[in-house]
Amino acid sequence: MFRNPVFRFRLPTFIQQRVDQHYLDVSLSRVLPLAVLMTFGILVGLVFNTGVGHPYDKVIHIGFYALLTLSIHTLFCCRLRISAVVAFGMGIGGEVMQGFLPHHEMSLADTVANGIGVALIVALIALLRSESRQAVKDEQEDLNFGQMGLEPVRTRYLSGESSDVSGFSSEK
Repeated sequence: MFRNPVFRFRLPTFIQQRVDQHYLDVSLSRVLPLAVLMTFGILVGLVFNTGVGHPYDKVIHIGFYALLTLSIHTLFCCRLRISAVVAFGMGIGGEVMQGFLPHHEMSLADTVANGIGVALIVALIALLRSESRQAVKDEQEDLNFGQMGLEPVRTRYLSGESSDVSGFSSEK
């Protein structure tokens, strides 16, 4: 199985203390996807006018902000609220910046689509976490067949032999 290489670089001491305090992982495998997405978002959203039509524009917003939230979430190492707020704040900031640029327009519908993308990832991660917590909490229960009115099977499945269960003997 292919694993991404992990490159670590030394940060200045005052930054490294903050990183260690908040459990940030500043490895290339975590920073690179975020950098690629931010570069893509700036180029497509602010620099170039792609001219994508109405319904597909919202799909791009939802997908981009879902991936952006996921990338920020991996950088902040399981800080879901922080990643959601940062991604949604970047969406609002991007829409405000588009209001000041020529040939771009600020749109409330785009902001809602950004929020939907963030909410989808937050809901997905919360669901996965709750499922894994529930799986850890679940313990195998001992079933009391007598209380349910059931009796154990008195013959062995494969051999056809009878077995003596709870004082019963089989007769051939």
